[in-house]
Amino acid sequence: MCGQCAHCRNGKKQLCENMQAVGVTRDGGFAQFSLVPEAQAFRLAPSVSFEAGAMAEPLACCLHGIDLAGIKPGQTVCIIGGGAIGLIMLQLAKLSGAARLILSEPNEKRREAARTLGADLTVDPTNPAAYEGVKGTADVVVECVGNNPAVRAAFDFAKKGATLVLFSVPKPEAQFPLPLFDVYKKELTIKGSFVNPDTHDRAVALINSGKVDFGPIITHRYPLSELSGAIEAQSGSESIKVVVMAQE
Repeated sequence: MCGQCAHCRNGKKQLCENMQAVGVTRDGGFAQFSLVPEAQAFRLAPSVSFEAGAMAEPLACCLHGIDLAGIKPGQTVCIIGGGAIGLIMLQLAKLSGAARLILSEPNEKRREAARTLGADLTVDPTNPAAYEGVKGTADVVVECVGNNPAVRAAFDFAKKGATLVLFSVPKPEAQFPLPLFDVYKKELTIKGSFVNPDTHDRAVALINSGKVDFGPIITHRYPLSELSGAIEAQSGSESIKVVVMAQE
């Protein structure tokens, strides 16, 4: 973040006009050591593994999304997508006080992981009977997939007055026909969520405290010498999160 543009100066650094990011616009990651700005270095507890520490950035992004969701204790929350992000969101929603947690995911392995991590109900969106039973029941819906069927499902799960957080990263050219009557009649609130402004410290604190479980999420581990295999595995249906162990 540049600290000088209008967005930075008005407390919206995630919208910075001149954003730089380690591992994106500057070198970093997939290496044993990386040089980063001091302000972006956070201390992990000695007991925390490197692989858990590697989850700090996605966790920080999820915290920003959860902040935007505004979950209130006792609400029903639906997470769409059971990948690493969806499973982190599930745990954060639980920590936020959700009384009922629903996760929609076609992959049985990921639904099983969700149940292990506290989902009260997991739904296969390809099963019409199960899907129909939970339409219009969620106070908050967090979409973590990034395709049109998932976004459509977000509107289906939302009850009147619900908040929808479209958290996923869609293709730049992606478009969705907005169901205007649903927005009007249900008084829906729709929010986007981008990167992790001022949430990294909280993410590290959660990791240090052990309040977020990455055990069922990290399914594959590869040494740095097998990076290409790790990238290929991450694209497969058998993995949830693949971690590259840079020190091996």
